[in-house]
Amino acid sequence: MNVLLRHVRWWSGAREDAGDIRIRRGVVAEMGRGLAVGRRERVLELAGHLVLPGLINCHDHLALDLLPLLGTPPYRNMYEWADDIYHPETPPISHILRVGLRDRLRWGAVRNLIAGATTVMHHDPYSRRWFTARFPVRVPARYGWSHSLGFGEDLAADFQRSSGPYVVHAAEGLDARSAAEVDQLDELGVVGRRTVLVHGVGVTTSQQRMMVEAGCGLVWCPASNLRLYGRTAPIADLKGRIRIGLGTDSTLSGSPHLLDELRAAADTGLATPDELLRMVTTDAADLLQLDAGAGRLAPHAAADLCVMPDTGRSPAETLLHTTPADLALVMVAGTPRLAAPEWATALDEGGPHARIDGRTKWLSVDVAALRARIHKATDGVGVRDNPIWHTVQADGSAGGSA
Repeated sequence: MNVLLRHVRWWSGAREDAGDIRIRRGVVAEMGRGLAVGRRERVLELAGHLVLPGLINCHDHLALDLLPLLGTPPYRNMYEWADDIYHPETPPISHILRVGLRDRLRWGAVRNLIAGATTVMHHDPYSRRWFTARFPVRVPARYGWSHSLGFGEDLAADFQRSSGPYVVHAAEGLDARSAAEVDQLDELGVVGRRTVLVHGVGVTTSQQRMMVEAGCGLVWCPASNLRLYGRTAPIADLKGRIRIGLGTDSTLSGSPHLLDELRAAADTGLATPDELLRMVTTDAADLLQLDAGAGRLAPHAAADLCVMPDTGRSPAETLLHTTPADLALVMVAGTPRLAAPEWATALDEGGPHARIDGRTKWLSVDVAALRARIHKATDGVGVRDNPIWHTVQADGSAGGSA
């Protein structure tokens, strides 16, 4: 699909400007002022809108995003929390596990898509069967992972046989066990330039120096951390010294979606709006070693982007004031994945069939069919308490119904 976005303001990842953006064959072909309309090119008149690179969620467990918040915090560490909540034989987990994996993953993708996230780092096994080109969001294939020291078998082997970033939960808690984990990972030889630690709530001052010297990175999940432990990672001490990306974690513990996570991060006062914008775009792409151009708007880069009303604030402040209902357009490789009704019609994608926070939208996912399958499998148990279940509905449906 060839598309011309006209009269927009954009933030490229390096600078702010205004004009037109031409998309051809899935990439940004041209950016400038007064671009002529090409042959067979669909034109979207988007005056009053801001275009950002598609957002990057640096940490999610897509198959768990049907679950509600679980547990009775506070906890000392994630192992204590896991022992408390993980009872697969009883509701709500037992009922959610009745839903096929494909549908659980797609629901996780919807959770991200409605927040403008076009790329998600899935902290679980990857399979090309699941994450095809038709999957609603990009899920990087080139990565290694272990869950954690407590729930892993041979982290050194996981690290050695992987390429790209190596992602592992670490120092997720307040106690001595949590504080020792980064040192233990270092003893295993898995702390290095490729390493991406998730959470890092309990990292010590000496471990911070080690992380800087090793060149490893960190995924910050403030909402999850604050809910479970009442504290989050020492971002003020680490920013500018290591690569940091923002992640939601799953709906078991984190924010409903990435836009809420951005606001939770802003509320901590540990990062500025501009720093947060980079944590979900340019810095996130660098942290996860994504393809050149990821997290940016630039000629020859993949046309992953999100479009929202231009509030007149800075791009970063505009993003912080954006809700899922506000998003006008989300594209992955130049293909629409979410659109307001007028833009879906202009792109010949058909009529809207979903409601996001009460606002009519077109989605590339058949929301009605997906919700119906999930409701049938669970009898509504568990999903009624899932925040996205109420946010994303089939057009005209009542809250909580299939």
